[in-house]
Amino acid sequence: MGTREELLRHLWESIIDPHLGPEAVERTIAGLGRHPEGPFGDAGAALQRLLDAGAAPRDIQITCRFAAYEAVFCTLYAMDDPGVDGGDVFMLHEDLLGADPSGRDGRLDGR
Repeated sequence: MGTREELLRHLWESIIDPHLGPEAVERTIAGLGRHPEGPFGDAGAALQRLLDAGAAPRDIQITCRFAAYEAVFCTLYAMDDPGVDGGDVFMLHEDLLGADPSGRDGRLDGR
């Protein structure tokens, strides 16, 4: 990756700010709708219900962007305190979904 600054810029450009794209909500609904039984499959339907209830797409984008920021912030903080024994943080992303304590791959609807 490189420097701290490059990592932080990457996090903003790749994880936080893409939620503001003009088609971000529709793209997320469509992507999750292709696999409603998959990880976080219930999130697409939840976003659609918000739109159907009259929520402005921009308000959903702003909320999702904040949630992404909060997730990145809390992850970076947790990597420092309490940290990981021996600094073993490589490839943690591959274990994240399987670590869902509910065993439902991020879905809340129990499917």
